[in-house]
Amino acid sequence: MTRPLAILAFLLAFPAAAAPFDDGMQALQASDFAEARATFTPLAAAGNGNAQFMLGVMFENGLGTGKDLGAAASWYEKAAAAGIASAQYNLGVFYQLGTGVPHNLAFALKFHGMAAAQGHSRAQNNLGTMYFMGAGVPRNPVEAWKWLTLAARGLRGDAHDIAAKNIGAIEDELTPDALADAKRRVAAWKPRK
Repeated sequence: MTRPLAILAFLLAFPAAAAPFDDGMQALQASDFAEARATFTPLAAAGNGNAQFMLGVMFENGLGTGKDLGAAASWYEKAAAAGIASAQYNLGVFYQLGTGVPHNLAFALKFHGMAAAQGHSRAQNNLGTMYFMGAGVPRNPVEAWKWLTLAARGLRGDAHDIAAKNIGAIEDELTPDALADAKRRVAAWKPRK
């Protein structure tokens, strides 16, 4: 009889654990930045990757705090380590541009790659562009075509149109065998979590 009670207690506790984060999101949406930060900070300190990401967003945009790109990068780093794809992407952009961290294309490639592997379309787009340009990695049009094709599936509007145009430009320089290889890579790709 104690086993069903223990399971019931676990199930009842799980939604309660999500409630503080949801409260922080509600406060953020209501522009109650002090409450959002007060809610996210202990969650982030306890290792909640989503709360770490939200603190990064708050510091990056100066929401309820002075804009502090170094602090934003630090929170994104923690959230990226927790597997939060949007934090990995943001950190990739930070390293790509030298925003809040030193400019480092190898780190940009690493973090874009982590997010892209989870299916983050904007990270896939940036990763494809880096492979095409040879930025932080040897130039590889086949890998560029793969990542841009995957990105185009999730991008909308102008971002999609630009990715499609870039895919076409890459196709113009690929041999038929290289294009077939790129298509096989796209077909074989599966997102990781």
